[in-house]
Amino acid sequence: MSDKESEPRRHHYVPRCWLAGFTETGEKDGKLWVTDIVRRKQWESSPGGAGFIRDFYRLSDDEVDPVMVEKALSQIEGAVAPILKSIGQERRRPGRDEFRTLLYFIAIQWARVPSFRPLVLNMFDTITREELARSLKSRESWRKTLKEAGIAEDAPGASYESMLESEQSGKYSITVQTEWYIQQMFKAANIIFPTMQKRSWGGAISPTGAFIGCDSPVIVDGPKDKMIGFRNAEIITYALSRYVLLYSTLPESDPFVSRKWIAHVNTLSLLRAEQQVFSHVPDFCWKDENRKYQTDWTLFSKDKY
Repeated sequence: MSDKESEPRRHHYVPRCWLAGFTETGEKDGKLWVTDIVRRKQWESSPGGAGFIRDFYRLSDDEVDPVMVEKALSQIEGAVAPILKSIGQERRRPGRDEFRTLLYFIAIQWARVPSFRPLVLNMFDTITREELARSLKSRESWRKTLKEAGIAEDAPGASYESMLESEQSGKYSITVQTEWYIQQMFKAANIIFPTMQKRSWGGAISPTGAFIGCDSPVIVDGPKDKMIGFRNAEIITYALSRYVLLYSTLPESDPFVSRKWIAHVNTLSLLRAEQQVFSHVPDFCWKDENRKYQTDWTLFSKDKY
């Protein structure tokens, strides 16, 4: 078998060791239910068959190992997998020494999902357009920009007139390669991690294992009229498994874990999900737009909230 044939092609944006916590058995070969809230479908699957995109982290640079990122993420998952399994089996809160590993894992998780890519590209696009507009204020400012970039004034596509026309019409788009997204992923995680460490964290236990996960599992929420980040979020949650949920609130609070509270947290996962949620049963609990307890997922629609 060639190296190319042996490359991992299923790149999990949510790790199998984490998805295992939402199966009935808590094992990687266990069964879980995938609910697609966009396509309005639900089916039974497994940690290996869910939460992946083919070649999602594959690099195009011929000079490096194309699956280097997938291997790096596997090493991170290898460190956290026994912690997730232990916490899920023992249905307990993480110990002090386990928190550091888990928080970095969560920071990486926030930035490795598909929804991160359009978010960071949109930010880059906005900044680039603002910088381009400043550079095109005059011919002289454009000449200065080209000189700083080491680009000749007569280079193809570098004329002031053509660039000004493109900028004013907005008829151009920015494209980037996977390598750029990977750089932004690790950069974002390294910024988020120390911020998360400064917050106070607690753990909530579901005796019946009723928490669900989703394809964008780091929930960061706050008032609608504010820019919400990890520093000022009113609530951050991350379900370690169907039994254990990590949370951080501002101001600090210790919620009473009840059936209704778990349903509320599951609703946050439904609202945060880009497309799919994961559960050990097909009829998981959640709250509708009227805060009524529900177990029929087909009644859910983001448009109602």
